[in-house]
Formats: sequence, C-alpha cells, structure tokens
Amino acid sequence: MLVPMSWLRDCVDAVKSENLPAFMDRITQTGTKVEGLTLPGEEITGVVTGRVLSVEKHPDADKLLITKIDIGEKTIQIITGATNLTVGAYVPVALDGAKLAEGKRIKKGKLRGLDSEGMLCDIGELGRTRYDYPEAPENGIYIFQEPQPLGADVRPLLQLTDEVIDFEIMSNRPDCNSIIGVAREAAAAYGQTFTPPEISLKETAGGDAAEMISVEIKNPALCPRYIARVVKNVKVGPSPLWLRHRLTACGLRPINNIVDITNYVMLEYGQPMHAFDIDNIAEGRIIVRNAAAGEKFTTLDGVERTLDETMLVIADPQKAVAAAGVMGGENSMVTGNASAVLFESATFNGPNIRFTSRKLGLRTDASARYEKGLDPNLALDAVNRAMQLIEELECGEVVPGIAEAYPEPRLPFKVGYNPASVSALIGADISAGEMVNILSRIGIETENEGGETRAVVPTRRRDISREADIAEEVARFYGYGNIPSRETQTVAAPGGRSEKQRFADKIHSAMVALGYCEALTYPFESPKVFDRLALAQDDPLRNAIRIQNPLGEDFSVMRTVTLNGLLESLALNFNRKNEYARLYELAYAYIPKSLPLTELPEERFTLTFAEYDKKGTDFFDIKGGLEELLWALGLDGSRVKFEASARYPYMHPGRAADIFICEKGGRNPKLVGYAGEIHPAVCHNYQLGERAYAGVLDLECLFTFSAGVKRVFKPLPKFPSIQRDIALRVKTEITAAQVEAAIKEKGSQLLAGIKLFDVYQGVQVEEGYKSMAYSLSFRSPDRTLTEADIDKPMKNILENLSKKLDAALRGLQ
Repeated sequence: MLVPMSWLRDCVDAVKSENLPAFMDRITQTGTKVEGLTLPGEEITGVVTGRVLSVEKHPDADKLLITKIDIGEKTIQIITGATNLTVGAYVPVALDGAKLAEGKRIKKGKLRGLDSEGMLCDIGELGRTRYDYPEAPENGIYIFQEPQPLGADVRPLLQLTDEVIDFEIMSNRPDCNSIIGVAREAAAAYGQTFTPPEISLKETAGGDAAEMISVEIKNPALCPRYIARVVKNVKVGPSPLWLRHRLTACGLRPINNIVDITNYVMLEYGQPMHAFDIDNIAEGRIIVRNAAAGEKFTTLDGVERTLDETMLVIADPQKAVAAAGVMGGENSMVTGNASAVLFESATFNGPNIRFTSRKLGLRTDASARYEKGLDPNLALDAVNRAMQLIEELECGEVVPGIAEAYPEPRLPFKVGYNPASVSALIGADISAGEMVNILSRIGIETENEGGETRAVVPTRRRDISREADIAEEVARFYGYGNIPSRETQTVAAPGGRSEKQRFADKIHSAMVALGYCEALTYPFESPKVFDRLALAQDDPLRNAIRIQNPLGEDFSVMRTVTLNGLLESLALNFNRKNEYARLYELAYAYIPKSLPLTELPEERFTLTFAEYDKKGTDFFDIKGGLEELLWALGLDGSRVKFEASARYPYMHPGRAADIFICEKGGRNPKLVGYAGEIHPAVCHNYQLGERAYAGVLDLECLFTFSAGVKRVFKPLPKFPSIQRDIALRVKTEITAAQVEAAIKEKGSQLLAGIKLFDVYQGVQVEEGYKSMAYSLSFRSPDRTLTEADIDKPMKNILENLSKKLDAALRGLQ
C-alpha cells in the first residue's frame, strides 16, 4: 500500500518531526513492514520558475519562437515551438544541465543559428499528466495559474517533493489497508493514541435521504450492511490540486471531483464507495440480490458480462446497476448532467467478491479490499467523510439522513486473557497496567469481570480471537528489541526421512541404475487423452474430475491414468531424432469416489515408466528391469508372478502382463501393476514411430509388501552344486512361470536355482508345442551331493510337470 508521508503527518503529530529513516525502522519493528520508498520528483533537477518577457518569431524558422525568460538572477534566451505562450506567463524552465522525467537531459545549444539556453517544459516532461493537472494544455508549455517566485525550484510548487512509502499489509489486517489504519499503527508505535478526524456536516439540501431512497438486502450473508446517502445540485469538475496529488501519489488516476472523492475515502478509510446517478435508479429502490443465471450486465468499462446466480448485484426493480464490490454499471454512471448522486457505502462477503472477480476476469481496487473482509461499522464513517468532502469542495448539497439496511449489527467482542500468561508467553516481565496502556493505544479497551481480565476488541480487528493474539499485540508495541534473550528450553527432535520417503528413495536409485531418467508431468490434462489411449466410452477411467477454472481444455481434468505424460515425452524425444528414451515418474492418479465430488478423491501413488529404443528392446527387457527393481525393494523372484493380460486397451494384448506380489510361500497373490508393449494404434495416436514399452506399479501396495522385508546375509556356499539340464515338450500356451512353479513345488530344499536357457519351435517339435530347456541347480549346505541324492527330486519334478502341464521330457543329460 502506497502512503504519502505528507498525508500521514497530517494524521499523526509524532510523525511530523521524526526523520524518515527512523520512522520507517520504528514502524517496521511493530509489524507494519516497509517494503520500499519512492521520491516522485527525485529524478527532476535544474527546473525553475521563469516569467516570459518577450515572444518573437524566429527569423529563419516559421514554426520557432524566440523568447526572453526572466529566471530571477538573470534573463535567458530560449528557442521554442510552443504556441500557447504569452508575455507575462509563469512557466517551468529547464536550465542547461537539467534532468527531466525518464532521464531526459537538457543542454544549451543553437537552433537555426540562435542560442537557446534551456527548454520550456510541458507537464509530461515533469513526470505528470493532464489527469493530475487538467489546466495543462494538451500540446503546449505548462503555465502556472498564479504568479510564482522567479528562479524557484518547481518541484514544491507542483507538489513533487513528497515521500511515498510502500507498506506490506498482511491479508489478515484489512484494518491497516488505509491511511487511518497505518496512522493508528504509527501513533501506537510512538506511544500515542490515534484520534480519528472529526466529521461534521451542514446538510444544506432539503428533504430526507430515507424518503428518497429505500434499501433492501435479500442476502444478508453476502451483504451485511448497505448505506446510501444523497447529494443534490451536483457540480462535476476537476478536483483541487491537493486531492489530485494525493490520489496520484497513491497510484490512482484523478478523474473528476465526484469519483475522486470516493477514491480518496477508499484510501483514507479503506472503505470502497461507489456513486450512482440517482435518476437512473428506478423507483428510488436499491435491492441487493443475487444475479439471475445468465443475466447480462454492462460494466463501466463498456464490456457486457454474463452473470450467474452466485454473484451479488446492486439493482433496482428493473435492472442490475452494479456488480457488488467489483464495478459499477454503465447504465447508472455519474455524468456531467447528473443533478443528484447516490453514494453507496456497503460491506460484502469477501470470498464471494473474490469468486465474482475471478469469474468476471475483473479485479479492481474495490474488489481487492472487499476480498479481505471489511468491518461493517466502518461504512457509516466513510460515507459521512465523503459528504464532508462534498461540502468542503462545494460540489454539491448533502441531503440530511441516510437510507440503510443493517440486519445484524456487528458488536465489539471480548477476549479473556491472563496478564501473567501473556507475560510468560512473550518472555518479558510486563505489568498488567502496561499491557492495558499498550492495548488502549490501538483501540482495545480492558475490563475486569469477576476477577477475569477481558479485552474488548473493536469490530475492525477480526484477527484477534484468543489470548495468543493479545500477547502478539502487546509484544509488537512493547518492542521486540526490548524482550530479553533467553536460552531455548526445549529439546529439538532429530530430523529424518519417513519410511515412505526412504522407500521412494530406493525406487529412484533403482530406476536410475536401470538407465531411466526421472520425468515430471502435469497432473491435469485434456479429456482427449482418453481417446488417444483407446479407452472405451464406458471405461471408468473416463470419470475424471473436472477443474473449475482450467488454463484451457488441455488442462481441464485431473488424470486417472498416468501414462499420457510419459508417452507424450517419448513422442517428443522420438520426433527429435533421439535414438532411445527411458523415463520414469513417481506420480498420483486421481480417482473420484463419485461425481460430482462429495468427498476427496482417491489419490493413487504410482510408479510409471516408459521407453523405446531404435536398436531394439522387448518385453523381457522390461520384465528383467522390473525384477531388478522389486529385488531392490526386498521382493525376490519367489514372490513375484507375471501373468499374460489383455485387460488394458492401450497395451498390446499379446505382449503385456499383470504383475502380482505373493505372500511368503507364494500364497495370496495381489495385483500391483502391469507392464508390456504399448498398443501399436496408441503409438500411432502419439506419433511414436517405434515400439514402446511401459509399466505402472501401485506403490502403496508395494510399500505394504516391502515394509516388513529385512535383508538376510548368508555365507557363501562351501559345497559344490550339481547341474541337471532338461528339455521339455509343452503346449504352446504354457508359460515359463507355470513350468517354474511346477519345478519349485517338487524340487525339495536341495533345489538351488532354475534357469531357462532355450525356447524352440520348429520342425523338430510338432505343431502346437514348443521346447523349453532348463538348467536346474542342486546344492546342500552341509555336504557334497551325489547323483543318488538328486535322483528322487528329479523324478518328483518330472512327474509333477507331466501331471500338471502334460509336459514330456525330450532329453535328459
């Protein structure tokens, strides 16, 4: 918030004599932080007042004039092209070496052979506009309206010497978002109690505002209070210089006296206001209501906007005349023909104003203040202050009385506190009397009831609700620097990563070791993704959560499947001629429990990986990588099962598998994910001209299985193993996993390893069958085995293979 120091000094006596750096440091120490300091006229130097003595035509240029300018100590000659000069006019003169706005420098020189010792300035060259000085010509030199001392610095005359402080106002302190709010804090910082300016009105117009205007609030939850006052015989014109200067210093553009007064009061009190032409209010009735769905309304900026039923409007019986708290309507704007004006001072629900502002794409100074929540009891003082300015500037006659609706007046509330507890919490020995004095300086009175101390908190301080808040207020103005330093009495808890974080770290390490690079993709995407992934129209994965205010259609739904982002990344790499790409991501899929949402969705934490390689890769490469990953998580091959699957429309039906994790002993398998080749049609949809492979694992399930696993280290075997190789003739549909399970089932404790080393289909194997060759390893931990020791387990293995899989032995070695 921008605060001119001249305005603040008018409000707080203690600040008048304080130097600026000391003030900024002191106010910052109380929590009202100074963000920056601006000196508006600092860049302008060497510009003084001068009086035009003569104006003559240049002998060698039709559009140039020769002027003699008296600058007090001497008379100088300046060549100019301005046509609005007259003898006797007082003008700003930039001397040789002067510096103007935007860094422009002036040097003396010759123009068409004649000396020019400076330059006469227009208002823009002094860093101001015609909004600040309406008397300035659109094209021409600025001329002072009154005689000025010659040779004087023009900056004080044009009020360009004020210091402007930029304060950071916290969102929970809307009471500080005004000149009076900052003045109250500044007075308290200097041990004084702030006294607000006295408001007195003459109310010279006839009639009664309550008889001219009626106010009805149909939704008190969104509009707690609405006040209207009326001004007759309005005279619309420029505001005086002092008011225009203060608005400009605070970052607002002067417009006319009526609008400027509403903006001035908004800055001074923090209460936005709006003015309506009363002739455009049908039947003299103000109705605060919700808009109708699809209702059309044109705001002051000339844009027609479509409203919905959640938005609040100010209306008359026939039409909306303002979007409440955001912007007025074109149909009720104050023009130079207005004979009577209605001034609105109201309080609106902050969140509703924010939603309305965002939906309309229209953010204003008024909406920014309303969003933070305003005190309804501020509205009356603000509108009366506006009426006082109307009378002081003689731009209208104030009608006595007000028209008001205030269904549930907000009253001061009480917060109990214990002075001893507050003192202990702050860490300083502060007496109860000193606390009372500090609180009274910021408008918080104290009372004792039945031995309990209570703070009576004004309605503007909604941020105070408990004893800790009282302690904060006391500490701020007692002075943080006055609180003695003490050693910390608490014991710091050791930090560390959680089990799930360490689990994720293992996954990152394993995936990087397997040659993958981590990717990060957006959790929101386009509904068209479902078509690219070939999902059926009734697929549950299409039931995605829609974002209310998306950046666009491409980011309008929360993802229910995590493959899209990585497939897009693969396609990008492929189309940029990269030979291969291997990517992985730890990400969430968002599965709604019902639509529309009635509760938070299920967030599935998944590992997704995808790859392609122009040199060639296949399903078994993916499978091998998965086995390495699961081993790193403590899940060995005895607990992992792969089963062919065709349930995923975006995966190749013959080259994809479900992944199961079993309990120890191979019992109770649970589905934890899938992996395989991406369907060729889906690759085509992504413009990926290479076979791609991908997989998805449910990390919550994996974490559950992995959590109880402990690494057990065993000594290297002391005794040699015996190898037996077998070649089996099995039906084509039999999988290696089925064969290995049958071997393990009857292999006894001597079976140490199984390795598939050959698969063959051809002329030597009848049609419908294939040959699978395995190497079986047997070992005992306490002796050297003999051929006789492994005959029995081999016999049992072969019988079990024949019985369960109809497998026949092709050869035994």
